[in-house]
Amino acid sequence: MSTVAAPARERGWFAKTAVLARKDLRIELRARDTLPPMLAFTFAVTLLLAFTLPTSGRLEAPASVPGVGLAPLADVLAGFFWVTVLFAGLIGFARTFAVEQQEGALDALLLVPLDRTGLFFSKAAANFVSILLVQAVLLPAFALLFGVELASSLGPMVAVVLLVDVGFVAIGTLFAALAAQTRSRELILPILALPALVPVFIAGVELSADLFLGGGLGAVTEQGWFGLLVAFDVIMTTTAALAFEFAID
Repeated sequence: MSTVAAPARERGWFAKTAVLARKDLRIELRARDTLPPMLAFTFAVTLLLAFTLPTSGRLEAPASVPGVGLAPLADVLAGFFWVTVLFAGLIGFARTFAVEQQEGALDALLLVPLDRTGLFFSKAAANFVSILLVQAVLLPAFALLFGVELASSLGPMVAVVLLVDVGFVAIGTLFAALAAQTRSRELILPILALPALVPVFIAGVELSADLFLGGGLGAVTEQGWFGLLVAFDVIMTTTAALAFEFAID
């Protein structure tokens, strides 16, 4: 019996973090409390845009945007794509600690023999999977409804999506821990997170617009926005992981 229990006791940081992340994903698969609202929101916004924006024509052609004027259609589509991802993600991130609070298990979770950074990355990993599933539905829908050709730029687009998601999830998970201490976490989370998320989403819009126009990897990596996105991910992920202990306590 001791030889069977020994590996469990000797699990390291990565193994314990993976166990907690699998726990969150398993709960979501059973309860389906987070992903369906996120998908419903993205579907509603995409359907609304399909009746609002032009569905044909050149992506570099100007499109009329209320309150803004004329802008290239590719820029408009990239902006709406990332705004949809932003608010769908905030809907899901607001429930990051909902299960632990409803069941009174947050104190027990904090007693797990694991550094607080492990708890942060386990929650962030679960949020990362959720937002990727949303984008796996949203991106093909945009390409189909608005005639965006992504075959030649699919690899760079995936790279941009992953880089934006890393910064988004890091900030969203940190502020979800702060908002979880309040009664109106769904309202408090956007107020806290949106100012910090502005740089990463501006970079995502600028890079995605070029990819929608058929640009390749070179058109992305040569821009300053790409370097800004990478630097933002490194700095904010490190900062969020270190600050998480104070936020959750």
